[in-house]
Amino acid sequence: MDDSSTTLSRLNALPANQTCADCVTRNPQWASVNHGIFLCLNCSGIHRSLGVHISFVRSATMDTWTPAQLKLMEAGTNDKLNRFLEKHGVSKGVPAPH
Repeated sequence: MDDSSTTLSRLNALPANQTCADCVTRNPQWASVNHGIFLCLNCSGIHRSLGVHISFVRSATMDTWTPAQLKLMEAGTNDKLNRFLEKHGVSKGVPAPH
């Protein structure tokens, strides 16, 4: 296992990252690098459709990661993002108003 795989496995195993950041799916295997969160396959597809300028999605197991991308993932967790969003009136799994 290379350094990036070890780092991603460690981060993915944190209690804060055990479920998808956007839904209740357990053991997410995808990530939004610029948000520092782990996502399930379905939610990663939604994030991909937003464009890389909004959410840059990578596979936690199949893609190559740069040290800078790993630092972004280390800075965030699913829980941190969801607490931030809830503080600003956006609950997990609730679509944004149009």
